[in-house]
Amino acid sequence: MIHYICGLTKKIHFMFKKILFVATLAITAIGASAQAKIGLKGGLSFANAKFTAGTSTQTLNSIVTPNLGLTVDFPGSKSFNIQSGLSFTGMGGKLSSGNNSWTTNLSYLSIPVLAKFQLGSGFHGYAGPQLSFLLSAKEKYAGGTQDIKNEVKGSSVFALFGLGYSLNNKINFFGEYNAGISNLSKITTNGEKTSANAFSFGVGVSLK
Repeated sequence: MIHYICGLTKKIHFMFKKILFVATLAITAIGASAQAKIGLKGGLSFANAKFTAGTSTQTLNSIVTPNLGLTVDFPGSKSFNIQSGLSFTGMGGKLSSGNNSWTTNLSYLSIPVLAKFQLGSGFHGYAGPQLSFLLSAKEKYAGGTQDIKNEVKGSSVFALFGLGYSLNNKINFFGEYNAGISNLSKITTNGEKTSANAFSFGVGVSLK
């Protein structure tokens, strides 16, 4: 029964990722022809990860990674619209033991589908799922660097929550939290699970 539930959960998760992927492609295509508002965003992310195996859990210390992207705001009402785009997202963490340390760096190309709400006085909030495709996965230590891409799933789903402030029609500031939903580990023989999260802060510039 447990194996059946686990298998069903994996199928539902896979179907959800396919639906989200198709939806983001459709939104991007529509944005190319619609009167969408295009912008750029950039800032820093403070990312950390948690690894679980059986009853043992290890939380990694935070690392700082870049957060760069293209935003697409679709037409909506004065209080609500849909936002999507593309972004380069960094995840990972650092683990230290005595004089030794290991740093895991994961790089993703992410496509969010966000509900954006105007909150008044220049503030806005947004939330929604984000489909992320793995670009690289490396582990750095004193002796060098190891590629661990074969240990990490090629795509993952995150939940993105953010708050922004528009200084004017061109410039806005944002703070957001990227919460990992998927298990990033390919290897699950002993119940291994890796989740990643990140707080990001930065500035956005409207191009249109």
